[in-house]
Amino acid sequence: MDRVGCDEVLVLLREHEAACCGEAERLRGEAERIAGLLRVCEEELARLSTAVQVVGELPAVQTSAVSARLQVPAPRGELAGGQAAEVAASFTERVLGVLAGYAGPVRCRQVVEGLGLEATARNVERVRHQLKKTAAAGRVVQTPGGLFTLTRVRAPAGG
Repeated sequence: MDRVGCDEVLVLLREHEAACCGEAERLRGEAERIAGLLRVCEEELARLSTAVQVVGELPAVQTSAVSARLQVPAPRGELAGGQAAEVAASFTERVLGVLAGYAGPVRCRQVVEGLGLEATARNVERVRHQLKKTAAAGRVVQTPGGLFTLTRVRAPAGG
């Protein structure tokens, strides 16, 4: 039987230690990558869950009555190419029309009521989302307190 000396054992242990260290580092990197993917997936899941909840709360009768009153056709997935853009533009113009009726900044709830919609959290958030998109486009101003008003066009000086 061959005996292995302490020096040989130490060399083998260090080699094994180095290999394990490398594998652990590789796995940490993989875990970080997977954690990033998981975060993205969980964010998308939260968005989808919210969408499912909102759509699930829409009674069929109310949906058709509100759609008829607001002239909003079927959801985008059921619209032909240009129709979705027309529906979005029409909704934006109605929102801007309500804002134009106020001299100063207003809350989203007031815009929802001005549109003739029930002031539910779902409707308020829908309008808030539209107002924020319109603010990003420069047509609406959002105040630090979360109020919205139309962007005022200044008349040229001396004109």
